[in-house]
Amino acid sequence: MRFCCLVGENNAGKSSVLQAVVTALNRPAQLPLSHFYDPTEPVEFIVHFTDVSERHLARLAPEHRARIGAIVVNDGLTLCVRYRPTERVEVAAYRLAPRDVRLRPEAIDAELAGLRGAAIRETVVRAYPEFIAAMPETIPTLTAAKAFLQQRVEELPREEMEMIEGPLPSGIAPSISMLLPEAIYIPAVKNLSDDLKTTQSTSFGRLLSLLLEDMTPDLEDVERSLSILNALFNRVTEGNRVVDKRHPKVQSLESRVESLLGENFPSVRVELNIPPPELKTILSTAQIYIDDGSRDLIENKGDGIKRSLTFALLQAYVLHLEEQVQAAQNEGAVSRPLFFLFEEPELYLHPKSQRVLFNTLARIASSHQVALTTHSPLFFAPGVTAAFVRVAKRAVAEAKPEGVLYPVNFDLDPTSAEVFQLARFENADAAFFSQRVILFEGESDDAYCRHVAKILNLDWDFDKRNVTLVRVSGKGNFAKFRRFFSAFGIEVKVVADLDALFEGYQHLGASADVAALRQTMLHQIDARIAVLGTVAEPKARQIKARVQQESWKAKYDIAKETLRAVQASRQVDDETLALLDGLFAWEREIARMQACEADTDAAAALVPVLDALRAEGICVLARGAIEDYYPSAAPTSGSKPERALAASNLVTNSDEAIALSRPLVAGRLSELQEIFEELFR
Repeated sequence: MRFCCLVGENNAGKSSVLQAVVTALNRPAQLPLSHFYDPTEPVEFIVHFTDVSERHLARLAPEHRARIGAIVVNDGLTLCVRYRPTERVEVAAYRLAPRDVRLRPEAIDAELAGLRGAAIRETVVRAYPEFIAAMPETIPTLTAAKAFLQQRVEELPREEMEMIEGPLPSGIAPSISMLLPEAIYIPAVKNLSDDLKTTQSTSFGRLLSLLLEDMTPDLEDVERSLSILNALFNRVTEGNRVVDKRHPKVQSLESRVESLLGENFPSVRVELNIPPPELKTILSTAQIYIDDGSRDLIENKGDGIKRSLTFALLQAYVLHLEEQVQAAQNEGAVSRPLFFLFEEPELYLHPKSQRVLFNTLARIASSHQVALTTHSPLFFAPGVTAAFVRVAKRAVAEAKPEGVLYPVNFDLDPTSAEVFQLARFENADAAFFSQRVILFEGESDDAYCRHVAKILNLDWDFDKRNVTLVRVSGKGNFAKFRRFFSAFGIEVKVVADLDALFEGYQHLGASADVAALRQTMLHQIDARIAVLGTVAEPKARQIKARVQQESWKAKYDIAKETLRAVQASRQVDDETLALLDGLFAWEREIARMQACEADTDAAAALVPVLDALRAEGICVLARGAIEDYYPSAAPTSGSKPERALAASNLVTNSDEAIALSRPLVAGRLSELQEIFEELFR
């Protein structure tokens, strides 16, 4: 992917991922022992490059192109960069080779070693009988034998080949760099002045270097002047001899120092050497002034403008490169690709500036690869940042923690992209940085739950425990949201209204074992409805919600047509009755809800299912919806957020919070205590 975001908690290992990419591309000679997870095992980086064409190979030295081309498979190149403790880096390549080890080059070389004359063909016939039909009458040399066998190997079907690791072709290890992307790494520095230094490792330094390269052809007069200046301070070489045309005062100073030193060391000679001025040296002293009403060096300005300047310089660098790339393309060449790696680019920036920066990075990503670590939800946008990787730290028994990567590619996963957009619409971006997500239905569930949980137990603090509540806007979205967040390796739990047990249960994601318990529960509740004679009495909000459903509207239209047909024929059959009854089948779920609210036996039938679901991280509210757990003095009218706030204000201590719900079974904790205990387990 061209634009990839790495997200996750602090200290999860996001920066380590970027540094691993940089190490794999730059291949330093050695790794410090502190970088090894296990000092007895090597560190390996497997890197794969796609779309490697002849135009890319043209960047290599001519004598290396064919040999590198031999390890490019299906326009792809896979390398292994390996570091053994205290040893120098090894670089190996993966190449296609026959599954039959007899047909690999090293085996063929060993089989034919030292043969001459007729023995060559005889050995080929004996060792490779499957090729006899295509074999020529004579094979005069070893070279001819190897060429014949190589041709046969190249004709093998793909299923008889496999990728194996082998050494790079000799002599190409350093030169392969020109084929690989150049890593440009910008860390999340604490001292932003580091970003503005003139060394080649910073954007400012790279920009000045490019400026010098561009200007060099036009600076012949300046170079001549610098040469004259150098001759005033230093001896220079003309032809085969060193001449002294220095300024008399420089010569006098050198002579005086030598004379004074000679009083104690008569045979010592002194030579005064003043480093010759170069354009590169002059540019290394460059400074940037900012006038924002007060002209001063950038070092003395605020962190926000410093960080913004860093990316302005970077953008200028990229624009300059794009011009060079275009010029190279016009000449038919392919420039070396760049891989930009940023740590927390949003640091020190106002949200508006973050959006501007995101657009800058998106532009860079249109022609170069970009990977960044971020804690800012403003950097999430399907279609631009199509690939996300959540980095998490996993505890390992009696060993160091391990970093685990959970990649999600929205280009390849339309369902996740849809949920991503839903989540963003509900302002749930923070969930991507959470350790756990709680999915809930209602508009006011999160605010009230946050408050009550903390009142019940100070440790049940959603913010401190890095647990995020995400509204799914309807139980039909539970499954989609669960799949989405689970793909990131985020633990997901659910808080659902009681009606989810009767309608939309399939979206909760419960196990088959719980489904069997649920069937038993439904039979028990229906039996109580028959005994009690419970009649469904839909509330106004339930009727309104039902008639707004597309499926109910379709049933209504069909039922109306059926009724007209009955009126015309004056005949009603069982099929027609079933069709008409379908309009009211949903009332059975309401009757079940009413039975559970009014009858202790029906309510008791819920408990085994509620307990089993809760053990799987699915917490269903036994009393209905979260509003049914408001204090009795809470208002019953007004907007949901207003009612939730008023209810929260009425719960001020743990006794009041415990009294909001009864234990599901005598002797147990209150229901809400059991639910929050599971949510924070």
